[in-house]
Amino acid sequence: MMKIVTCIVITLLVVTLGVAAVFYISTFKPLAADYARMKAGMPELDKAKGELTKYKEKEARETAWINPAIDALSTGMSDEIKAGKAEVLTAGNNVIVSISEQALYLSGSYTFSKESPQLLLKLVSLLRGKEVKGKEILIGNTTLAVPAQGKGRKKIPAKDARTLAADRSAALIKYLEKNGVEPESLISVAYSSKHQGTGFKIKDRNTVIIIEQPPVVPMIAMKQEAPRAPQSQAKPAPAAP
Repeated sequence: MMKIVTCIVITLLVVTLGVAAVFYISTFKPLAADYARMKAGMPELDKAKGELTKYKEKEARETAWINPAIDALSTGMSDEIKAGKAEVLTAGNNVIVSISEQALYLSGSYTFSKESPQLLLKLVSLLRGKEVKGKEILIGNTTLAVPAQGKGRKKIPAKDARTLAADRSAALIKYLEKNGVEPESLISVAYSSKHQGTGFKIKDRNTVIIIEQPPVVPMIAMKQEAPRAPQSQAKPAPAAP
């Protein structure tokens, strides 16, 4: 009986040692190696986390103006938005205002319409507001070409779409500058007649105002190597007479 018990105990011990060996080789050892590699890479991971945190904080600072600007523009132009003559939306880190050409200009002309003064005053007030202070303001237009009109001496020549769009952008910028919008923030843009803003309800013939953060170019200090002084050449001693 004792021999049977002893054999059973020895068998169980051998099996246990075998399982332990298999566990050590197949599981524990690889896990220990993975842990060592992970521990070695912790400094790089912590560095990457720190850089990611800084990037997120920077992005949050750079985009903090967007929601207040949208609220101000949407509130200020609520009547035009309800009438379907304007819309305010975002694209990336930009705030975009789209206005139907009928709300600002006479058909086929860069002259402002009789109904535009109230909207123009609103634009001046909004673009002078603190919400967009320090931002770049792109004024663009897209419209259709105007065919020639009339005959003889009174004939009005045709005007292509881009030229008319450029004239409209210039006229609006001139008005904004005259009424106190910072000139250095205004940029004129003219689109072709085939330009259609994706996502816009008002397209083909509209004024587009894009408000964006101006680009910042980092200043990189370039170390210039100091010019080396010319090496003096030793003069040969005069030959003895």
